[in-house]
Amino acid sequence: MAKKSQKKGAPVAKGFGSKPILAGKASRIDSADSERFFQWLKTGGASVSKVAIADFDGLRGVAAEKTIEEGEVIVSIPSDLCLNLGSDGVNPGYAAAQLVRIEKDEERRSNGWFQPFFDMLPKYEQCDTTEFYTEDELNAIEWDAVIQETQSRVAMLRSTYEASQIGLANDIKFTWEEFLWGVYQIVSRVLTIYTNEDGAVKYLIPMIDMFNHDPASPHQLKATRDGLFQIIAGKRIFAGQQINFPYGGGNLNNDRIIQDYGFVESNNKHDVKQLILPATSEPVQGIPYACMGLDAAGLEAALNKFSTTMQDDEKLLREGEMSQRMRTAIMFRMEKKRAMVRALEELRK
Repeated sequence: MAKKSQKKGAPVAKGFGSKPILAGKASRIDSADSERFFQWLKTGGASVSKVAIADFDGLRGVAAEKTIEEGEVIVSIPSDLCLNLGSDGVNPGYAAAQLVRIEKDEERRSNGWFQPFFDMLPKYEQCDTTEFYTEDELNAIEWDAVIQETQSRVAMLRSTYEASQIGLANDIKFTWEEFLWGVYQIVSRVLTIYTNEDGAVKYLIPMIDMFNHDPASPHQLKATRDGLFQIIAGKRIFAGQQINFPYGGGNLNNDRIIQDYGFVESNNKHDVKQLILPATSEPVQGIPYACMGLDAAGLEAALNKFSTTMQDDEKLLREGEMSQRMRTAIMFRMEKKRAMVRALEELRK
């Protein structure tokens, strides 16, 4: 699920070629890799003729090739084209190790079945979840919950990686960097599908993994009884428009978004809810984050703990020369401050 390029200067869509203009503001991405990918999808029985992979001002996403009416199937992907990566819901390292082994096996074969799909996945240098942050970039977030969870997750992943290498022959071992690449694919692109037969299973679903996030999107993911994964249009979509769907059902706060997807959502209402809903030590059903239960005095104290003001952060983002991850860290803490201001307004009504 793609995001802005991490390179300085004007953003560039990741890893693609020329940009024929679609209707609207989208530029279709036509490259040898994308052509091979679409051919592979069609050979495998996928229905993808209504969409194109496109560049939206440096952001790779999915655009409508034609008008799609409400209720229509936007894309339909057979399960045979998907990678089933198990059911562990706590440690993404297990699925990551499995994914890396599959990827390396594809590389060893001259034309592995899944290679056109692997060629479309982000490369290591494009991975931007918090596991990839330097110490300075992580500390710039200035939010203990994210910093501590990231540190704990990296420690857990390091242990999982070391265990995964025990007893492996040298030709099938993989590096820590390759493993972290796999973790990024799992946390940012894999979808957990619930069925009566199998329970919760992690799937990496080609094409569907390229739809970007919009918490207000009415489009829905559907798993059919005959083994198809589909995106269903929740409203009319015009040719050239970007098609998004809501990650996490649209219920994610920025703690989860920056750690699992590597970006920050502006004016995220769940950041406000996290601050003022009754305190919980763990996420509860329907709210996938722990709440803090802060009153006005608690919000004021939390706001004063930051080392910078919102104006300072805006100036840094406007004038500073920095990595994309540092920019995202500053955007994150700025959004937390905005959420605190909105939360204070809510409490004072």
